[in-house]
Amino acid sequence: MPSFLIKYNKLESIIIMMHSSTIFQICFLLQLVLTALSASTTQRCHPEDQKALLQIKKDLNNPAALSSWQTTTDCCRHWKLVSCDRGKTHRVNSLSLENIDMNPHPLPMPASVSALPYLTILGFGPGNFTGPIPSSIVNLKSLHTLQVTSTLLSGTIPEFLSQITTLTDLSLSFNNLSGEIPASLSRLSHLQSLDLQSNSLSGPIPDIFDSFPNFTFLYLSSNQLSGKIPKSMGNINVTYLYLDNNKLEGDASMLFGSKKDTWTINLANNKKLAFDLGKVEFSYELQILNLSHNEIYGNIPEVLTAVRDLVSVDLSYNNLCGKIPTGLSSIATASAFAHNKCLCGSPLPSCSRRRSF
Repeated sequence: MPSFLIKYNKLESIIIMMHSSTIFQICFLLQLVLTALSASTTQRCHPEDQKALLQIKKDLNNPAALSSWQTTTDCCRHWKLVSCDRGKTHRVNSLSLENIDMNPHPLPMPASVSALPYLTILGFGPGNFTGPIPSSIVNLKSLHTLQVTSTLLSGTIPEFLSQITTLTDLSLSFNNLSGEIPASLSRLSHLQSLDLQSNSLSGPIPDIFDSFPNFTFLYLSSNQLSGKIPKSMGNINVTYLYLDNNKLEGDASMLFGSKKDTWTINLANNKKLAFDLGKVEFSYELQILNLSHNEIYGNIPEVLTAVRDLVSVDLSYNNLCGKIPTGLSSIATASAFAHNKCLCGSPLPSCSRRRSF
């Protein structure tokens, strides 16, 4: 073989080897980059958030419900009851400490929750939490939802809640709270939902509802609230309104209106609510109406039959008179109209056989 060909072949081999080495190096670098990217996206839990969550777990005596909270896993992906912002921050934004069984004794709600500065949702219960709500939560500057439900929480509604001005939803239901509803809640101008049902709250409902322009849900059932319904409550356009099982009295007609979007009104078992039902206009969105066990008088207005989505009516145990509008019998039995002053018509006996209940 000519010498120049031998030199050419050697040169070609060297070029091929150099080319292969370059490709190998490029592939190796790409692998390193992909590994680094994988590592950065696999562990998204912020170290400060992980530290705070582990302190909460410690404060609750390491309950079984939090057994998934391990340093070897990502708190944003694998820790139960924890959620993170998957957008820009990747910080813990939701913590719902529900069904936590503290042994051997109930424990206070951990003040260490305040070390999660990006929380927008914080929930306690159902569970055997005891003691007051930790005042440290006023440091949660992004908190929108606070829910403490079905716990051993007692005492009064804390005044410091009015400092969490970002709140849109506040639920303290099914606890052992007593005392009055604080008027300081009027500072929560973004509030849309208030749930205080099934406590032992007493006194009048504060006249604060003009402070809530976007208010839609109100649950005050099963307390010992007394006095008249505040006028400002008539100015809100609520979807769900529950004031039943209290000791409220007087006029409640301001809660109704044909221009409202109310789906449910429950005023049952207040005993002393009294107004002329015949002069009331109803939301055309109304589905459930319960006014039973009061002193409501007048007749049942014919316009109620024009509410197409109405599926449940209870007007029993009042002072109503007159004929039951045709059409209501298809959604209510006789018991829904019983024990009134002088109602008649289907599903009750006809007006020719009118009787008292």
